[in-house]
Amino acid sequence: MREYTYDVCVCGGGFAGAAAALAAARSGALVCLLEKGYVLGGLGTAGAIAIYLPLDDGDGELMSAGIAEELLLLSKKYAPVTRLPEEWERPASASERAGKRYQAEYSPGAMILALEELLVEEGVDLYYDAHVTGVEAEGGRVLSVTVSGKEGPIAFRASSFVDATGDADVCFFAGEETFDSGRNVATGWHYTYDGRDLRLRMVSDPIWAEALPEGHRFYRGTTLEDITQSCLDGRRMIRERGREDGSWPFHVPAFHGLRMTRRLKKPFEFSEEEHERVWFTDAVGMIGNWKKPHLRYSIPYSAITGEKCSNLFAAGRCCAAVGLGWDLLRVIPSCSVTGQAAGTAAAWVARAGKRPAAPELQEALRAAGVRLEPGLFARALEDPCLPE
Repeated sequence: MREYTYDVCVCGGGFAGAAAALAAARSGALVCLLEKGYVLGGLGTAGAIAIYLPLDDGDGELMSAGIAEELLLLSKKYAPVTRLPEEWERPASASERAGKRYQAEYSPGAMILALEELLVEEGVDLYYDAHVTGVEAEGGRVLSVTVSGKEGPIAFRASSFVDATGDADVCFFAGEETFDSGRNVATGWHYTYDGRDLRLRMVSDPIWAEALPEGHRFYRGTTLEDITQSCLDGRRMIRERGREDGSWPFHVPAFHGLRMTRRLKKPFEFSEEEHERVWFTDAVGMIGNWKKPHLRYSIPYSAITGEKCSNLFAAGRCCAAVGLGWDLLRVIPSCSVTGQAAGTAAAWVARAGKRPAAPELQEALRAAGVRLEPGLFARALEDPCLPE
């Protein structure tokens, strides 16, 4: 079997994986990024879900800076974006910015070009058509991941690994405990064109419905049958919408629309309901709530660390988060925040041979532009599952 060797191996090329690879490379590591598709950005590009959700708390306070903000601004490099409030493009007070969410709708094609260019310029080795199919783990460490290639299986060995697959594939194959959700619904983000205007549109079943209407169903994100059927049903919905309103389909997603599939499962998990305004003493990032204003969260270090494998980190929707907390961590800003933390920690492992302690990781993240502000939170909580 052909083999490659790196300091850090990032699996998955969505926003979480891109942020992790960037952070690891900027920390001095030799980094590869493995992506099963042929573009970066995942659902945010190939899936046409081209809205960079808010980096703020709705009260004018920037929560997610660092690479999360860098990638939002990167979306403007090759195309204009819409709905980026001018108060966030110039110096302004929190009161001026209050109620104006720091988010943008962007061009998926422009983001693909800009993301790829950035990672290559930063020295990340990209490998497309690299679907992770297995993991070699021993003695509490991941030794290598195997990908399927046109020439057969290929092994990527590294000192540390980041699971940014979106489906916790590396965690699952490495023997980490995972949770597999079966409550995804059909979605159909797409672009329409009427001869004059290009519009981004979304059709979807009720996301949190206890019971779906007749003819609709829930899907798992880890079986061939459900993944395929979700794609077929989503595109059927797009066709039906077009017939109803006379719109023309211009671009449809080349990626499934499954929101939350499989994630890392741990004794302590991030929760939207329980951890609003809670400062974790081991926090590796901060986020707002994209669904509603006036809410703030910190993300605990333990949410991104493997339980059994000391050199394995999770990012994006692979992180340990429960219920609606998982829904908060699956979106682009949170993926970028957890990706930067995971990539920074992974590079540390490659350099020092062990995970950084929380204060060491926090210092490195602050130096890279990440906001970690305990004064913004109502109470502090020491994570009972702090990594050793």
